[in-house]
Amino acid sequence: MKVAFDHQLLSSFYLWCDDRLSYFAEAYQDPISHTFEYVDSLDVPADYNGFYSPYRQFVSASDKFNVNNFVYINSTQVFDQDGIYIDYNSGRVLVDTNSRHGSSTSLNIDGEFAYKTVNLYITDDTEESVILNSDFIISPTNQTYLQTNGGFDDKIYTVPAVFITLENSENFPFAMGGLDNTVLYMRAVVVADSNYTLDGILSIFRDSARTNFALIDYEDFPYGEFSHIKSHPYKYQNIINGSSNFVFVDEVKSSKLTDRSRERITSSKDYKIGFLDFTLSKPRNPRSLFMR
Repeated sequence: MKVAFDHQLLSSFYLWCDDRLSYFAEAYQDPISHTFEYVDSLDVPADYNGFYSPYRQFVSASDKFNVNNFVYINSTQVFDQDGIYIDYNSGRVLVDTNSRHGSSTSLNIDGEFAYKTVNLYITDDTEESVILNSDFIISPTNQTYLQTNGGFDDKIYTVPAVFITLENSENFPFAMGGLDNTVLYMRAVVVADSNYTLDGILSIFRDSARTNFALIDYEDFPYGEFSHIKSHPYKYQNIINGSSNFVFVDEVKSSKLTDRSRERITSSKDYKIGFLDFTLSKPRNPRSLFMR
């Protein structure tokens, strides 16, 4: 299917949110050494073996430290896309079983990466489904992802985390010549381990009202099919420099789930839950896309 405007908008919004959390909120742990363990998981692509770090979601772009694009396999330095893929979104290394690294599941893999202390997910699930039907790990304070009993094939998320989804959208007449104002409503569910963290996440996004973010061409999206970086180094500012195509953040509303409501819907009082509602607008000529 051809890439549509909503695809481009959602991916651009994701990158903007990620930059806001990593650059401005500094929601990450400085680079540390990770040892990757083999796990037989259903979400590993065919002809690959998956080796997982203890934590989810590595920082893939930073202006404050170097983001490594290599790991060591049996003490040999191996670069991303040289028979392996570094999956920054899942904190894992995918090893091509047809490459020179072979199909061994006992490879010794280690590398140095920063990991996010606030993870970011795009989801199609409703907020009720995210809260009620998901298992959460408060990491790294209680356990790492590799220490969970649920397994890698269950819907387990590492929190604190922000879950973003496109709720709905509408085109409004804007100017003569077929120009419409496309208004989009994004919702983010925030699950945190403390009120301090929840307040910080809600605050940094609430204060983004009446700003804008760059609409990035879909082919310029920095991540490949395995959540690897297509071209190192990836820096968000480098992608948006010189851009003249922006989406305006009209309004951001933040709210919290009350303690009483939270106790009714979740078995743990450790989780602090909040919501962000974004109103975005983009003047465009949508009907020009359908002219023969």
